[in-house]
Amino acid sequence: MIQRIKADNFKCFEHVDIEFSNLNLLSGINSMGKSTLIQMFLLLRQSFEQNALEKGIYLNGKYTNLGIGKDVLYTDAKENKIAISIEDRKNSLDAEYKYNGSADFLGLAKEIHIASLKDMNLFNNGFHYIAADRLGPQSSYEKSYYEVWENKQVGNHGEYAVHYLQAHELEVVENECVLYDGEENTRLLKQVECWMGEITPGISLRTEEYGHSNRVGLTVHQEGNMGADYYTAQNVGFGISYVLPVVLALLKARNDELLIIENPEAHLHPKGQRKMGELIARAAEGGVQIIVETHSDHVLNGIRLCAKNGRIDPEIVRLYFFTRKKINNDNEYKIVPEIERPVLMPDGRLSFWPDGFFDEWDKAIDNLF
Repeated sequence: MIQRIKADNFKCFEHVDIEFSNLNLLSGINSMGKSTLIQMFLLLRQSFEQNALEKGIYLNGKYTNLGIGKDVLYTDAKENKIAISIEDRKNSLDAEYKYNGSADFLGLAKEIHIASLKDMNLFNNGFHYIAADRLGPQSSYEKSYYEVWENKQVGNHGEYAVHYLQAHELEVVENECVLYDGEENTRLLKQVECWMGEITPGISLRTEEYGHSNRVGLTVHQEGNMGADYYTAQNVGFGISYVLPVVLALLKARNDELLIIENPEAHLHPKGQRKMGELIARAAEGGVQIIVETHSDHVLNGIRLCAKNGRIDPEIVRLYFFTRKKINNDNEYKIVPEIERPVLMPDGRLSFWPDGFFDEWDKAIDNLF
């Protein structure tokens, strides 16, 4: 499980040093480093998959596209070098990269060895990433036997989620912490339907094979609708299509695997967002390492309620709020990122509440009254 990541002269950060635990929630104002932090993980992962980690990092690839060297060097860097370090309980990577402003590959400044890093969850089959721009409702969905069976992936954009559900629907969910309360059937499909039911009550899902087209369909039935028809995903809205990959990834994740999720609250109503926070917390309590970027106070509240109700140990939760500060220098100033870390207490309260940290509701009420 990753414990720390550090970087120098990378995008908006002159220097950053962040500790990680099971559940790591990144929030805050835009353009202050949340996505940049995630991109560090993605750069290392895509370079590893391209068998290049011992040589350098590819700035563009399967997981992220950052352009060329000048796009990733910190604007006021005192020297033209970029460094990224990452460590878990047993292993570490400490890499410094040569700067080339016009290149999309940055070579290593000094030799590193990666043999031991294959045990790190960032570099093994336990890595999963779900981007913010997930696939919307489709008439049919892509199939990939390699990604679904060999890599056990639902796709960066959820493009293989329906195929994964079809292929693994009868498998038992291993993480007991995420099993839906009151449901004895622990198979994947039933557990997915139960948690999806928090968003669309009484939902049933059915996958359909589309012959030799290498495509699979998803149809949906909702309890209480007139008739017993199943409708295509295109006819039931964005919420189901957008949230299915996230719910599926959280339910199938196993102990010590790494799951990075961007904006899990997209297209969800407030209760659905809160339940998503609960599912994230319970998955983390079961040993999954989760890094989640969110703008939702409801997701945070779902996690806080899990702490209060004893569903997650608050000691394994890290809350990071990305804001900004003004630095004066010779009558000039610049805006730089600042990261604040409120601590989650056992009763669900926070040790302090930074200005701008999910407090817009309170500010609006103050203005109204």
